[in-house]
Amino acid sequence: DAAAGERRFKVYTKTGDKGTSSLYNGTRASKTDAVFAALGDTDELNAAIGLAREHCAELSDVGSLVDQLVVIQSRLLDAGSAIATPTSSSSEAQLERVTFDE
Repeated sequence: DAAAGERRFKVYTKTGDKGTSSLYNGTRASKTDAVFAALGDTDELNAAIGLAREHCAELSDVGSLVDQLVVIQSRLLDAGSAIATPTSSSSEAQLERVTFDE
């Protein structure tokens, strides 16, 4: 039940919920697949780092730490893209897009 004044929105993906979800390359995998647990863990870590970064930004003597946390968050987004792109069923272009620079 929505609290007084709170609006609820429904999201429709038009793919139905048959217990699967789409990966980056469009293939569908079971929502119980380990890839979705890894993606969720990566997102949660990124959110926690974002919260820490905002707290650090309020301090005057940790500017370099804030910059490092920004880089870490960016790398976590890259990692999430790589996790969501199965090597066995992705095109060369898709794999190239999620390859890490050395």
